[in-house]
Amino acid sequence: MSGGDTITDAVIGGAAEDAVGDAVGASKRKKKQHFSMFQSPTAAGECSNCGTKLSGPVCHSCGQTSDTFHRPIWDLFMDVVDGLLGLEGRLWRTLPALMFRPGAVTKSYLTGQRARYVMPFRLYLTASVLFFLAFSLVNSGGGGDTTDVEPPDAAAAIEGQQAGLEAARANVQFLPPEVRDEVIAGLNEADADLLEAAENADEPLTPEMRELRAAQGREESKLAIRRALLPEDFPDVEPGTEDDPQLVDAGGMTLSFGDVSGAPYWLRARLANGADRIIDTQGQALWTEMKTWAPRLIFFLLPIYALFLAGTHFYKKGLFFYDHLVVSLHFHAFLFFQFLLLGVISLAIGPGWAILAFFLWSNYYLYRIHRSVYEHGRISSAMRTVFLDFIYMIVLSFGFMILFFVGVFNAGS
Repeated sequence: MSGGDTITDAVIGGAAEDAVGDAVGASKRKKKQHFSMFQSPTAAGECSNCGTKLSGPVCHSCGQTSDTFHRPIWDLFMDVVDGLLGLEGRLWRTLPALMFRPGAVTKSYLTGQRARYVMPFRLYLTASVLFFLAFSLVNSGGGGDTTDVEPPDAAAAIEGQQAGLEAARANVQFLPPEVRDEVIAGLNEADADLLEAAENADEPLTPEMRELRAAQGREESKLAIRRALLPEDFPDVEPGTEDDPQLVDAGGMTLSFGDVSGAPYWLRARLANGADRIIDTQGQALWTEMKTWAPRLIFFLLPIYALFLAGTHFYKKGLFFYDHLVVSLHFHAFLFFQFLLLGVISLAIGPGWAILAFFLWSNYYLYRIHRSVYEHGRISSAMRTVFLDFIYMIVLSFGFMILFFVGVFNAGS
């Protein structure tokens, strides 16, 4: 390792080993070389780059392949595809072992058996690209057009509420005399409201009326959020009243925004603008921003997970952060491929069983990593698995909060 950053060294090292492996694979394939006016400056059998005598398809001095690349363009294109996906066999040797032999690929890589498998960083990139591509195709996200959605059966709802009031009246006699009259008065008011609702229940809402009511609800929500985030823009609102901008009623649950009052105005204004756009697009703007930023956030989780592994093995000699980073890369690549595989299987077994399979499979994988890679006992491996699950769930929770904040912030741009 060089004196630079460990993560950077790991990435660069993996990329360099990939390049050498691809060069070897490309040179071993038999290719029909075409005549070219561009000839090597060195004699036949010598490296065109440094002049070293070749003893194989790759120069042992500078690492350049002996291929002259004077061949059809489709042959070069296949080399690019092979370099990205490992079509010559490395990807197909890696995937079964990665998925069904937990820790085998990691142990082989760390012990020096690397040429037969896709390098960790490339494997992670391939898995993450495939996962987020499939995720974007399957989940268009956001709210759709709700104007054609049939309203609930108003008559049935009113009938249910009337039955509840009748049951309440039957129990009024058991109340203390000092509160009985007040409760009866409240029940009478509720009866009057239900009677009025029942008279209006026979008037169906047209799509235009439902859209108008939905638009009014969106405007009320936007105003409530803006008053909560930007109270200085509403000087006429008296604190402590029902219009207090520090309190927002969201579906019967009171939300307090008092904790953001100390944030800079420009930040709160940006969040308010983002909330406006999210409400106007029925969540599509937030969904789009979160899908854009999710791959970047998960990428930053790689070294964090490696740090957790390093922290639980600080006492073991001969383990370096590079080793833990390789474990983290393989584990997250496994999770992405598992999502893809179970996404297909869930069509047959249902999402509930697929989630259960994901939970059991991923934890067994992590348990086997501790058993095979770190060589822990059964009890120690099980305890470490549970501990890492707990810590990582906390980190993922904070990560989701950050992702949501970034989504709202960028939606306001």
